[in-house]
Amino acid sequence: MEHPAFEEAGQSPGLEIWTIDKFEPVAIEPKVYGKFYNADSYIVLKTTGDNTSTLSYDVHFWLGSKTTQDKKGSAAILTITLDDQLGGRAVHHREVQGHETSQFLGYFQPAIRYLEGGSESGFNEVETNAGAEKRLLQLSGCENMRIEEVPAEASSLTKDHCFILEVDHDIFVLMPDGARATQRRKIISIANSLRDDYHNGRATIEIIDDFSSDEDVGRFFEALGSGSKEDLIDDDSTQMYTRENMSAVYFYKVLVGDEIELVQINKPFRQRQLTSEDVFILDTPCSGVYVWLGKDVDPEVKQSYNNIAQQYLEVKNYPAWVPVTRVSEGSESCTFKQYFHTWDSVKPVTGGSVKSIAAQIEAGLFSGDSDDDGEAFAKFVGKSASARGYMPDEGAGELTIFRASEEPEDITEGQAESPKLYQSEVYVARYQYKDDNDEDATVVYLWIGNTADDESKEAGFKLVGEIEEELEGNVTIVKIPQGKETKHFLSIFKGILVILCGSKDEEYKAQNFKKSYDDDGVRLFKVEGTKLGVDMRVTQIEESANLLEDDDIFVLETPSAVYVWSGKGSSEQEQEAAKEFVASLVGDDREVIEVNQGDEPEEFWEVLGGPPEGKELPSGWKVNANRRVTTPLSLTAVAVRPSGKIKFEELPPGFTQKDLSDDGAYILDGGEELYLWLGKNISDRLKAARLRIIGEYIEDDGLERTVNSAIVVTLKQGKEPAIFKQLFPGWEDDMWDNQASYEDIKNETTAANS
Repeated sequence: MEHPAFEEAGQSPGLEIWTIDKFEPVAIEPKVYGKFYNADSYIVLKTTGDNTSTLSYDVHFWLGSKTTQDKKGSAAILTITLDDQLGGRAVHHREVQGHETSQFLGYFQPAIRYLEGGSESGFNEVETNAGAEKRLLQLSGCENMRIEEVPAEASSLTKDHCFILEVDHDIFVLMPDGARATQRRKIISIANSLRDDYHNGRATIEIIDDFSSDEDVGRFFEALGSGSKEDLIDDDSTQMYTRENMSAVYFYKVLVGDEIELVQINKPFRQRQLTSEDVFILDTPCSGVYVWLGKDVDPEVKQSYNNIAQQYLEVKNYPAWVPVTRVSEGSESCTFKQYFHTWDSVKPVTGGSVKSIAAQIEAGLFSGDSDDDGEAFAKFVGKSASARGYMPDEGAGELTIFRASEEPEDITEGQAESPKLYQSEVYVARYQYKDDNDEDATVVYLWIGNTADDESKEAGFKLVGEIEEELEGNVTIVKIPQGKETKHFLSIFKGILVILCGSKDEEYKAQNFKKSYDDDGVRLFKVEGTKLGVDMRVTQIEESANLLEDDDIFVLETPSAVYVWSGKGSSEQEQEAAKEFVASLVGDDREVIEVNQGDEPEEFWEVLGGPPEGKELPSGWKVNANRRVTTPLSLTAVAVRPSGKIKFEELPPGFTQKDLSDDGAYILDGGEELYLWLGKNISDRLKAARLRIIGEYIEDDGLERTVNSAIVVTLKQGKEPAIFKQLFPGWEDDMWDNQASYEDIKNETTAANS
């Protein structure tokens, strides 16, 4: 069923908004976008793309805190009508006042504003203090700001929010202590807008901040009529809610009836578990609840998905504001896909993470015109080193390697020709080179073996800290868990790195996973990578036939011979690397037998305990490609309160370099690698909390990663690698030097006072 109000909707990129009035959608003027009446419900359509390619759609229905049930229902139903007219390709989002997603808030900069009233009152703003000469506005959030009127009294004030007090034609701005530069700029921008929109540019703005005198602060409270800065309280409000397990992800098949029934599906979640005839719910700790609709689901069920979501929230005893997103088969968002262990994303999707990978792939390797090329692209991405784009240089600088221990041991000698790292150890690699400006630069890698003990890890972090202090902080720090070696890390080892069992305590003698090498002489190695001399690596693995993959090369050492086993999908580069490795492993004394998959001799299977059992897990490269291609790119601001509590706030998807404040910390999350960016002027609180930040960020996200398994690149302002800059449109190295200071903006604002 079509609706004439949506006839021209979604024809070109941009934003369109309708409010609900007497069960009908009414388009509102762009000049009032961002102002929402709390007694109403709205439909917001965001169209993305360009006019020469396929457009994509996100449709949000927004529910005010005082909206009526009929408006809620109409907004939900009309959202489906709008999507039908768009071809059923839109992702649906339910937004509740005060709990909107960062994506939604990002449409309305510098802030979204809530107004009292609604269509029944003729869209006339109803002031909280009707008839009073003053109005107090609370600004919530730092990056995603909301403006809401609160009672004009001292009890409304908190330490964590900004407040704007309007008294006749005086505008007082009370800044929170420790507000970041970007936050201060946004707040002043909002104050200027109020002066222009509500006072015809003829009001006086006075800014009260950390630098204001007691007299200035006193004028604010005098205008308010009571209180003092000492009366400000901590804000205890939170958007957390009780779940059975705060970090768990739940996945259910929904049996639809008068009341829904839930059939739980256990991890790992796979795309093939989603069937076209059914409805599924994915319940995540950070992204809210997703309702997935198969393409063959009954149309009436599709129409009632919001009722299904509502029933689910009630069953779980979740608050009504929990974000709900509807996705349809074939139009799943990256944020949805990231929770699945496997997702068949052969062809790359649009997104910063894939662009960054593709930008590093050798020109001419893929044409992009065929399904074969799509498969090859995914395989290449999956087999390549982690964080492929992080390449400060080509790896020709000066390398010093330390084994982390109570007394760090320099083991650089001998590593150049035959580099070996051991899985029970922790290593610190100091790499010095010339950056793009021909200045001295240093990357410090902290490599942590899979079986390293806590004592070694602590020694590694301590050594990294000492090197950083020695270099006065002018260093990039990269933490690498075994198995997540980055392309640059492998390149500084000339693409011939070997990772072995053993440790110094065992005098680095040959060992295997069964601790039986002295008796049976059996070891198994996996050879993988995409380019000789760049990212090839050899890793010793458990002696089991079940670990053999169709798409890789394996080297099996036995007392009588060494087998080089080639999977049917392995590459020539891997085969060449395997031969080089075998030469270094056995020299000229042992027989080397090349074996193709399917032609294995009996002895080959005997030493591995028999042929492999049938297994469901896909090739390792497919899991890697899934993680790298489906993970959305996100930027999150980090704040540390005086109490030491760490607070995270995700920025809207369209972030830019201007969102990075030189006195703030931010996490750029690519799923596999996390970039922790630190501004030059961060507070001592932030510096002290640096090691806790990533841990708390990852702790409850529900994704298949842990603090120990994540790659973490810690960057300082002004020392960003090219791959980091590429993820921000129009990066300018001198932006912070040319940016007007907060003091300049503050002085300019007060100079404009009438």
